[in-house]
Amino acid sequence: MPPKVTLIWLNYNSHRFINLALKSLESLFELDYPSYEVVIVDNCSTDGSFEEIKKHVERFTDKITVKIIRTEKNLGFTGGNNVGFKARDKDSKYVALINNDFVLDPESLKVIEWMESEKRVGAAQGITLTPRGLLESYGIILDEMLAGHGLPPHTNPQTIKAPLTVTYVLGACTIYNVRAVREAWKGADRLFFDWAFGYFDDVVLALQLWNAGWKSRAYPVIAGKHFESRSFGLVNPFKIYLNLRNLIILGEITNSRFKKFIPLLAIRDAVSILKRNITEYKNKQITRAVYKAFSDAYKISRKLIKKGYLLDLYCAPIIELNINDVLEMLIIRRKVVNEINMKIAEMYVNIVSNHARTSPASLVFGGTTWI
Repeated sequence: MPPKVTLIWLNYNSHRFINLALKSLESLFELDYPSYEVVIVDNCSTDGSFEEIKKHVERFTDKITVKIIRTEKNLGFTGGNNVGFKARDKDSKYVALINNDFVLDPESLKVIEWMESEKRVGAAQGITLTPRGLLESYGIILDEMLAGHGLPPHTNPQTIKAPLTVTYVLGACTIYNVRAVREAWKGADRLFFDWAFGYFDDVVLALQLWNAGWKSRAYPVIAGKHFESRSFGLVNPFKIYLNLRNLIILGEITNSRFKKFIPLLAIRDAVSILKRNITEYKNKQITRAVYKAFSDAYKISRKLIKKGYLLDLYCAPIIELNINDVLEMLIIRRKVVNEINMKIAEMYVNIVSNHARTSPASLVFGGTTWI
């Protein structure tokens, strides 16, 4: 019998996209997998979506064990999933986190067969697609400026035939080994820092796993389609705040050789956001969000460092940069990111052609090496 899995499905105020949320929910009960349960966590929704979801799920409870939990306040992605993690069946070897804007493929849990066939895989994902069926993500590899890279969006998903070792896996549809998570947290029964709320939480957990000796892998299994950013909205001041704050915190608690430049990259991104969205939101709203992000980031970082929360970035696969790469990224980030993504694509073609099950030892970029 395959190992048991707990699927954690998080909801918050999904009424404005309720048809998609219900489609996502239904996909949890159509999986070709013999042993799993579903934990639904509602983050104190106030728009009536919780009642609609609760009523809708009743038709499935005779097939699959379903646990429904409603929190007393909105705990965000991190806090809500922590609640779901604690509610899992104690026999579950794996937990899968599913966004309410993600529709699973019936075969998506075949990722677990891959995880079972390899040693010390702590986190994994399949091939996630856009609503149009194009590649969204096959795992993310960070560089030393904490920018994420992966196979280019034009990659045909049908050509993805071999696993890939990555820095971290996409939080919208992720499978974690319960033992690995507990080891990464030194026995604590949780997935994420509660304060993170959302964004970069999956990166932090992945680095915790790497530091504890557990890998992150992407496997050639179609996971499903992601209708991205429905819960937070495409752009809003709170999303800007979380992205900037958590990027700076991540830079402070890791040992990147270029950590002093990471706040500059955050400032560059903040200016870019201001230019793009100045007509949609009052300038003061976004300015306050940016200022608060920097202020809170350094306060939280100091507390974490004081408690000993430091992560070795170089335990994970990381794209090393030279100073010219860093300076160029601060000026024309997209050009550098595209060049690295193409290098990763070339590397992956070699993996597939050689029928390798692991990534090569190194990838040269900008005169340095991807470890």
